[in-house]
Amino acid sequence: MLRCRLQEFTVPLLALVFEGRMRVEAYSTRFMESMQEKMEKILSEKLAVLQSKKELANFDNCPAPLEELTDSRPSLLKYSENTSALQGSLENMQALSELYKIQRYKVDVTLDADTAHPRLEISDDGKSVKDTGTIRKVPRSEKRFDSHIFVLAKEGYTSGRHYWQVDVGKRRSWVLGIAQESVTRKGTVTLTPKNGFWVMGFANGREYWAHTDPWTRLSVSGKLQKVGIFLDISAKKMTFYNIHKKTALYTFTISDGGSQEGKLFPFFSTGPANAKPDTEPLKIVQGFDDE
Repeated sequence: MLRCRLQEFTVPLLALVFEGRMRVEAYSTRFMESMQEKMEKILSEKLAVLQSKKELANFDNCPAPLEELTDSRPSLLKYSENTSALQGSLENMQALSELYKIQRYKVDVTLDADTAHPRLEISDDGKSVKDTGTIRKVPRSEKRFDSHIFVLAKEGYTSGRHYWQVDVGKRRSWVLGIAQESVTRKGTVTLTPKNGFWVMGFANGREYWAHTDPWTRLSVSGKLQKVGIFLDISAKKMTFYNIHKKTALYTFTISDGGSQEGKLFPFFSTGPANAKPDTEPLKIVQGFDDE
């Protein structure tokens, strides 16, 4: 009896989740936001019913014979698996909906060659950067980083919400995020919030790290190719996104560490200066695949 009742609720509910995900991918952002609210309400109601069924079937309180309880265990385990799957699907839908929402804050980011370390070469359109491996002759600039392979964007922000994506390709090392206008440009610099940098990076082709103090290792499924960055200055937060998986990687609180004075600039690095040069560029994504 319990097995039948569980199937009666879980099968339609799984079908409902699948239908919802298909609609999310097929319709506009406005419709998906409305759909998400409805789905969350329906899923919450269904999960509440399932939870009630589980409580009624609790081994300690159920008056059924031991044989019947033993037979019910597989169904209860299946119920738990289905419930976890439903909750995971709901979380994925929420993350997908969130990415669609923040894309409305897309900004046009262009690299500032006057800030680039002499080894870095900026494309003519200012949308990509690569490490040449050699010190090039470049104009002197107080804005230029001289000891680390860093470059900032031309655009800086003091308020509002801003979103951009970066294609990291097959690079083995990179660092992305934001930097305060007042950061040190000359000599040794440590990438931490207290020094005005809120960044994450990929090291030696193996590990992903948020550059907190100390660093925080990030759990990433597969290898990132495109990274989304959403800066919400009013909320004092910046979040990195795995574009392929439609999931959040890490969120910084901007008030942690450095002061709030001056503009915040998109930040890019091709990795440590002592590493073997990797000529594959970092590219600012101009047209999103999922638009």
